[in-house]
Amino acid sequence: MSPDFVLVAGPLVRASSWEPTAKHLREAGYRVQVPDILAHHASPPAWRAWTRSLLDHIAPTSRMVVVGHSSASVLAADLAIKLPASAVIIVDGEVPPSQGEASPVRPALRDHIGSLVQADGSLPVWSKWFSGDPQRASLVGLDILARDPVAFAQFENGLPKMHVDWFDDTIELVSWDHVPAGLIQTSIIYDHAAVEARRRGWPLTRLQGTHLHPTLRPAEMADAILSMSRRLGAI
Repeated sequence: MSPDFVLVAGPLVRASSWEPTAKHLREAGYRVQVPDILAHHASPPAWRAWTRSLLDHIAPTSRMVVVGHSSASVLAADLAIKLPASAVIIVDGEVPPSQGEASPVRPALRDHIGSLVQADGSLPVWSKWFSGDPQRASLVGLDILARDPVAFAQFENGLPKMHVDWFDDTIELVSWDHVPAGLIQTSIIYDHAAVEARRRGWPLTRLQGTHLHPTLRPAEMADAILSMSRRLGAI
């Protein structure tokens, strides 16, 4: 029996970032759910409430593969024990702790966020965080996305406005490392995550791309997800 794929976007972008990959998986004959939390909330839910909000928009089935991109890696781990998940796949994100407190971003990025805070505590949208660092923007893939000004404007218009305090919340993960898990790395930003995945004995796939691979290289992304699912015994 084929699994349903649940593609979870990080809270800083819209679920539409997964739709190009979802299209390829559906064309390959798989059922795909792409819950869009920001479509149902006037303001972003608290980090600790994000999984509960996801569950409100996921239809559980008997077999599911949860795929979390970027900061959704923690959300995927949290969902793994709240759904009948046969596997978890992290795409270019942190390797979540096996249990215990998990923050939205790692300390180095939290420090960078602190330098961007406006007088009222609000932050520029995520795509503006790296405007002063062209190399980082290139690793993310924003330069490629910006080649189509209309598409880029639509992308930016959908990004949530976050308050700096949002990033100081935590999710308490219950032990989830009994669920088979693997990492697909698409940018060198997450070299450290690849090291941790290897340490845990996870299967690892490295793609030559950018952080926005699910949007920019969806066919390759879909193939990598299917391949990893097979390695994890989920297909």
